[in-house]
Amino acid sequence: QIVPYLDEHSDILRPANLAPQSPGQGWGIFDGPQGSRLLVIDLIGRCDMKYGPDNPFLCVDRILKENEGRYDVALVEFHANATSEKLAMGYYLDGRVSAVWGTHTHVQTADERVNPKGTGYITDLGMTGPRDSVLGIRPELSIRRFRGDLPSRYEPAPGPCKLEACLFTIDDATGRCTAVRRVDIHG
Repeated sequence: QIVPYLDEHSDILRPANLAPQSPGQGWGIFDGPQGSRLLVIDLIGRCDMKYGPDNPFLCVDRILKENEGRYDVALVEFHANATSEKLAMGYYLDGRVSAVWGTHTHVQTADERVNPKGTGYITDLGMTGPRDSVLGIRPELSIRRFRGDLPSRYEPAPGPCKLEACLFTIDDATGRCTAVRRVDIHG
């Protein structure tokens, strides 16, 4: 059901380094504050993932080069399993984009920082969803699966929710990140 929706809504991104026949777009240029132009790129890692997307490092190089001069600020979301791959991407893009943040593990990391050349970075933003859960799922259902019990349909956990995110402060004149702050709101 999401396939036609992705093609019709360019503001929803999927990883840019998926096969070209994949629906949707992997990057876009969007209007930002004070008339700025934001290049937002979504990538997926390759370490320990079950399928073979294109090389995210080479893909981001191509996108940045093709769009040179068309944006003021570049932002990169990197959905990857391996912390090492996310850290490497953060350093690889240091000074070339304003911010890089990782996703996938649903556990917020405490390594937010501004890299040496001015790129804001955090390994994983964390999760938004039920606080008392296993990645948003009722804990007992996840435990059953890990025990090897008969599989059952996952259900969202009830109860209070949390919101985890990261705020990047970006200098309008230089496009460099000047501060990074984790957000962790628990209900």
